[in-house]
Amino acid sequence: MVLTLALGVGGNTAIFSVVDQVLLRPLPYPQGDRLVRIYERNLNARNPDARYSNGVSPANWLDWQARSKTLSTIGIWFTVTRTLTGYGEPQQLNAQFVSWEFFQTLGVTPLLGRTLTADDDRPAAPNAPRVALLSYGLWERRFAANRDIVGRVIQLDDAPFTVVGVMPRGFRFIQQDIDFWSPFGLNRDLPWRDVAGRFIDVVARIAPNATFASADAEMRSIAADLAATYPMNKDHSVTLVPLREEFTGEVQRSLVVLYAAVGVLLAIACFNVANLLLARSAARRREIAVRTALGAGRVPIVRQLLVESLLLAVGGGLLGLALARWSLDALLAFSPPGLLSVSELTIDQRVLLYALGLSVLTGVVVGLMPAVSLVRRSVLAHLHQSGHRVTQSARLRQSLVVAQVTMTIVLLCAAGLLVRTVIALNGASGGIDRSNLLTMEVTLPNTRYTGERISGFVRQALDAIRSLPGVESAGAGNSLPIIGAPRGGTGFHRLGTPEVPRNRLPSTTVRVVTPGYFRTLRIPIVRGREFTDSDPANGFIVNEAFARAYLQDVDPLATSIMVRMQQENPYLPIVGVVGDVPSGSVRGQATPTVYYSQRQMPQQGLSYLIRTTQPEALSRRAVEALHGIDPNLAVTFVRTFENAMSESIARERLNALVSTAFGLSGLLLAALGLYGLLAFLVTERTKEIGIRISLGAPLARVTASVVGSGLRLAAIGACVGVGASLLIGRWLESLLFGVKPYDATTYLVALGLISLVAGVASYVPARRAAGVEPLAALRQE
Repeated sequence: MVLTLALGVGGNTAIFSVVDQVLLRPLPYPQGDRLVRIYERNLNARNPDARYSNGVSPANWLDWQARSKTLSTIGIWFTVTRTLTGYGEPQQLNAQFVSWEFFQTLGVTPLLGRTLTADDDRPAAPNAPRVALLSYGLWERRFAANRDIVGRVIQLDDAPFTVVGVMPRGFRFIQQDIDFWSPFGLNRDLPWRDVAGRFIDVVARIAPNATFASADAEMRSIAADLAATYPMNKDHSVTLVPLREEFTGEVQRSLVVLYAAVGVLLAIACFNVANLLLARSAARRREIAVRTALGAGRVPIVRQLLVESLLLAVGGGLLGLALARWSLDALLAFSPPGLLSVSELTIDQRVLLYALGLSVLTGVVVGLMPAVSLVRRSVLAHLHQSGHRVTQSARLRQSLVVAQVTMTIVLLCAAGLLVRTVIALNGASGGIDRSNLLTMEVTLPNTRYTGERISGFVRQALDAIRSLPGVESAGAGNSLPIIGAPRGGTGFHRLGTPEVPRNRLPSTTVRVVTPGYFRTLRIPIVRGREFTDSDPANGFIVNEAFARAYLQDVDPLATSIMVRMQQENPYLPIVGVVGDVPSGSVRGQATPTVYYSQRQMPQQGLSYLIRTTQPEALSRRAVEALHGIDPNLAVTFVRTFENAMSESIARERLNALVSTAFGLSGLLLAALGLYGLLAFLVTERTKEIGIRISLGAPLARVTASVVGSGLRLAAIGACVGVGASLLIGRWLESLLFGVKPYDATTYLVALGLISLVAGVASYVPARRAAGVEPLAALRQE
């Protein structure tokens, strides 16, 4: 019983610890509940509730700053990568370039040094020294936590940065793996609506005298005024999102589902223990009756039974805490980096109090059932009752077993749906051939690589990679297909169609690729051709989704388009149409996409893709080939595409793993409950079974009778469980992929498992019943 309660309390405590630290605790900023992230929203988007994926226009941010009375401070950031050199191997770092208002908005102070000032954030002259704040992790990892780091100059992308501070341990913003922060240096005098689109991210603090509702209303009003004033803002509004939602949005539904599942597991454990205590109390009914006849009151008897159950529950709770500690370590080990938004999971005072309260509550619940069952019957009824007759509490114990089976079916069905989701995600091709594909990322420093030098390096790099033994083909793109974020959306215009205002242009996603990209990924060329090394960079490739949405009435290969991505945006012909690839994840839909050639729009950061028969064996030589061109480059995320895909579905895999563990635990507890009930009933019916055998009843019939009793209980619980699962499954629908909430195969597997386990759990006491000696049974009282 202690082990059973430990399983329920331990699992519940572990998941509560995650829920507490991720969802319930205040954000790690002063008055963090007053922080919001601001998005611009395109009111004409296909999904009107979708956030605008390209961020915010700097011009709008500056207007918000000047006009808002409900937001005390508004800061911006932009996430980039830089390469640290001069301290061992070159290392690519993740950085957030921020405005000086950023740290003022968050209200945080550094561990060492200072944060940024308005002077730091002025547009810097070329090659002028800039400043940076280091994360605690980078300071500890690469600079040995040297407190003299403030004032030191470090090289990032071969440019000097003066370290002005170190942020405290655990500080992060949105992303957990940021290594340093540096001034944005945005020129606030430029006419940004004329020279650029929406590319910055915005965080704001609600003023002390305002509320979220008033801030949201004011910002929508300001956005409406800007939309009426500037053509760029026409049909655009804003969305304010509490910062907590930004931190927890990805995992909130998963954690709630897991918390509900572990609550069901705890209920199964409670029913199991209550059933065992009922059986134990039935054996003590004559003892209780005698004590009552001698003058013992019902309240002291109930108190004694509750104390006994509380001792069991506290013992289970203590053992459950040890199990919870181990479970938290396992949960962090299996969860992807940054998914849970915490670097460590601890059992602190809050969690200890939760575990203690849960244990006491569990002890009271499981102790009340047998206590009430014992004291509600009369003393004479207990004294006159034969010691081995089936008690009237048998029906209650049977109901508890049915409830256990019901909840076990719910857990098994939910786990089955989540497991099938992971299988479907792993098996989805996404329009490419994922096998034998090696990937790596390289970001060129902008101090040494611009324009044609970028294109020259990319050609050299691809030539060097393609010359390696075993390489079939190679290409590169500005992000990985399927799982990598594209460059973003922008407007385009088709030559020969009426001119429309900029804000009315149809939109498209943009990706930048090199020759060999489509061949390496084996994305089919539906019409035309892909880019070649001899291309003069004067054409576009579009995907089938683009052709379906915008070119149904024309021949795509006879069409020229202009895409607003650069200062000069000439009309260029479409030279090819390629197959669709989901955008953002395997779950995503293919969006209309225009592919630029790398020569048209040189990119400093590229993901290289190499098709080879032995991707793992080639990785070291491929990195060496790139370092042979430039030894100061950081080559990161060297992995197979299969591993990259596997990392992208780590959240789904964690859901499936934990829910399966809960389902199997519930199955074990249900089996133990069914076995315990039948074993006790066989013991109570020993005399009856002996009489039946002595009168000639076949042993097979006796065995079948006991097994049938167990299977009937399991069948009732299974039927109720399937009905409950069908209702609950719709709540899981947003977590599923490639499987419906009412998938018949999943339900059949769950029913098969519970039938098999119920049959085995029933057969053992049935064999004991068949082995009853008639004479020994008849000699019993």
